[in-house]
Amino acid sequence: LQAKNLTEQGEILFKIFMKNERHPQSGPENEGSRSQSFEIHFDGEHFGDIKRAVGTLELVAELNEWWDNICTTKKLNPKDKELEAVGYCIIELGKNSLENTEGGQIQVIFESNQITVVVSDGKGWDGDPNDDLLYGSPGHGLSEVKSYADGFMIETNGAKYTKVPGEENLAKTEDTEVKQGTKITFIKNFNNTSHLG
Repeated sequence: LQAKNLTEQGEILFKIFMKNERHPQSGPENEGSRSQSFEIHFDGEHFGDIKRAVGTLELVAELNEWWDNICTTKKLNPKDKELEAVGYCIIELGKNSLENTEGGQIQVIFESNQITVVVSDGKGWDGDPNDDLLYGSPGHGLSEVKSYADGFMIETNGAKYTKVPGEENLAKTEDTEVKQGTKITFIKNFNNTSHLG
């Protein structure tokens, strides 16, 4: 009976995933290339359109399955070392959003040589993100996501904090339109495009 329920839940999640999949048109600046975007919304009571209690453990399981479904749809191996690492980063970004703001939205964008993950929520960051990244739990959570990323930005409360190669702190500027809430952008480049299909 439990296996049947898990299978039904997987089918429902896949339908949500397919409903949320978008195929933007190629523009003149990237003629011949095509990006794909996948989105999911979640909070303490929902994952996508499914209403159910979602705590940290449930979110980890749901995001892991969501990422596996995305990889399968893209004909990618979710157990590939690089793609597993991106999946880990998606989970850490989602956990941060759920634990600190009670939910948000994750968008995963595939382009020819990179994957971009954008996580947004409705609550602004308390204090300076550098303090949390440096003193929160080095080697875990957002600090590990930041170190793995080729591009990493936190936009919150009218400020943008950007990863600078070779620097420990994120550089602060004010060139953002995010005045309320938080938007975290993670970018991973792939020189070997076989990872991306």
